[in-house]
Amino acid sequence: MRWAQNDQDQPVYWLNGLAGTGKSTIAQTFSKMASDRDLVGASFFCSRDYSNRKALKNIFPTLAYQLACHYPRFKDHLVKVIKQDPSVAHNSLISQLSDLLVDPLSATGISCVIVIDALDECVDDQPASAILSVLGRLVSKLPLVKFFITGRPEPRIRSGFRLPLLEPFTQVFLLHEVEPTSVGGDIQLYLTEKLTGIAKRRSGLDLPEVWPLDEDIAVLVKKSSGLFIFASTVARFIESEHHDPMERLRLIVSKADDTTHEGASGIDSLYSQVLRDAFFGIEEESVFVDLKRILSAVVLALDPLSRDGLVKLLNINSTTISTRLRHLHSVILVPTDGSKEIRVFHKSFPDFLQEPNRCRDSRFHIDCQQRHGDMALSCLRLVGKLKMNPCGLPPFVMNEDVSDRTQRMDELGSGLRYACKYWSTHLSLSSSSGEHSDRLVASTSLFFDYAVFPWMEVMSLEGHLEGVIHSMNHLSDRLRTVSGTRYDQDQ
Repeated sequence: MRWAQNDQDQPVYWLNGLAGTGKSTIAQTFSKMASDRDLVGASFFCSRDYSNRKALKNIFPTLAYQLACHYPRFKDHLVKVIKQDPSVAHNSLISQLSDLLVDPLSATGISCVIVIDALDECVDDQPASAILSVLGRLVSKLPLVKFFITGRPEPRIRSGFRLPLLEPFTQVFLLHEVEPTSVGGDIQLYLTEKLTGIAKRRSGLDLPEVWPLDEDIAVLVKKSSGLFIFASTVARFIESEHHDPMERLRLIVSKADDTTHEGASGIDSLYSQVLRDAFFGIEEESVFVDLKRILSAVVLALDPLSRDGLVKLLNINSTTISTRLRHLHSVILVPTDGSKEIRVFHKSFPDFLQEPNRCRDSRFHIDCQQRHGDMALSCLRLVGKLKMNPCGLPPFVMNEDVSDRTQRMDELGSGLRYACKYWSTHLSLSSSSGEHSDRLVASTSLFFDYAVFPWMEVMSLEGHLEGVIHSMNHLSDRLRTVSGTRYDQDQ
């Protein structure tokens, strides 16, 4: 807050922290506090879980829209820009920043803070962050504007902030290097509040008069090793309505191995414990077959799927999905409303499941290429059921003339809409050899024989007609790969 209100400080603030250290929580809190003082003009919270929030091209147009809603004089200037170039939102990042933000802000003299959270979660193939590269070129033209940016210290983010044009303008705060006693005190307060709250809410349990014990909290704080995500996951694990909180606390506290950062020790141990406890004593192979299919779909989905969507996509009934995920609510958010999206609490959990050196139990480990192939087959099975004119449109009607288009699309169901949009992407991420690949080739062939035109109609009504081109490119690349593999085998 001092930085936001001091005109003499550098205009860019990088909150640099490891995963799980609380960057996004701080960004949200800072945005709220600064907004209450009318300091924040716009914000963008990146997320790899959502296609529209991980695309770099969406950041500057979104910020410009929010600024226009906040400042009428900015809106007036922005409207002129859009009238001169209606495609400005699709231009290069440097053009977007210049036309949508720099020119209007310079012309209007607006002073504000712009927040960009979790920049590392955006898809970016540049060695140095593309957003930071263009920001470095133009930040000097915005003397009244400050940028608060959070991100993990990944190579491209570090390289971006070290660019000669940006580094002199950047103030860096290393969240993971905060004094451990300070972080530990905060985590201790958090865990004490959460666990004593359990004791108050669940009065029917035979909990001791003093629970939890100070020494138990001390063990949890030590195991957290400064990771708030560890502390919050522990709290969710203990407060499960289906389990005895004393027993769950004992399971965690009794583990002798130490924890450091996400993945290497602590949180992996917790995830392993959660999975073992959730399926302790279950021997039926079918349970784990279903579980792996469901978990794979949740973890690998390119946009989060709801329970209703999973029912259609995986051809598994809703009760089975709910039952298999029932005891995983400490790591996965499963809304009671079947139309709401199922999400993992933190990306370290899918990372854990997909890495065999971390998830050593084959019942839970997710082989990405194989499971993307399964997802592609599921998508093609669903899309292959489309009939001509799947939305029941009158003949010779243009999309813009369909007044109830949203309702018609909703009637298709989220699972089918997901399958139409992402079958080719899952195909491109699957293995290009083996029996699995042969099944995918056969399914794709049937799709082109019977469902390609209805699929194109759905994509058009969704406003994703350009996705047809991307799908064909994915398919073309895949066929070349498969042909090359088979040629090598023949040789």
